[in-house]
Amino acid sequence: MDKFEYMWKIAELEEKVHRLDKEGWLQNEFLTWQWWVLGIFLIVPWLIWLRMVDKKRIIPILLFGMLFLIVTSLLDNIGLQFRFWKYPTQLMPVIPRALPFDCSMVPVAFMLVYQYFRSWKSYCFALVVVTVLFAFVGEPFSIWAELVVYIKWKYIYSFIYYIVLGVLIRFFIEKLIRCQAPHVDKS
Repeated sequence: MDKFEYMWKIAELEEKVHRLDKEGWLQNEFLTWQWWVLGIFLIVPWLIWLRMVDKKRIIPILLFGMLFLIVTSLLDNIGLQFRFWKYPTQLMPVIPRALPFDCSMVPVAFMLVYQYFRSWKSYCFALVVVTVLFAFVGEPFSIWAELVVYIKWKYIYSFIYYIVLGVLIRFFIEKLIRCQAPHVDKS
């Protein structure tokens, strides 16, 4: 088989998987209590963020959050491909499968840490606290609630991931801010 035959064969299988995923979602996930929890996890963090965000620093805060969102979504999809975890309950049968986590809970929580803890020392302390809550409280809850199933993943990996990502993204944003040309007021 040449590459195009493989491509069409894979596309055909993906279509079957998508149809099966949609059927299973409609029969077993849609409107269950777990589905409602995921809906809350998607909407409520952004409502909190809208009320709490420092409007004077909204651009760097949003940039920080969007970088967290992008990296987390990308790595989540890689983890799915390598079968580190699965999502038995989804808000919608589409990618990203962990939409409420990757696009709401995680970036909003870390944006608030970035916003409120300005020194590196206080930021790192708050980062550890939030990371402990996510990795050792939130993830076990998500497993209990059947929102995720870990196959080849451990909570400690998440702890390390969130710490490393939080430090790298803050370092990157701080570097960008220092490189930025000074604002000139022409009024």
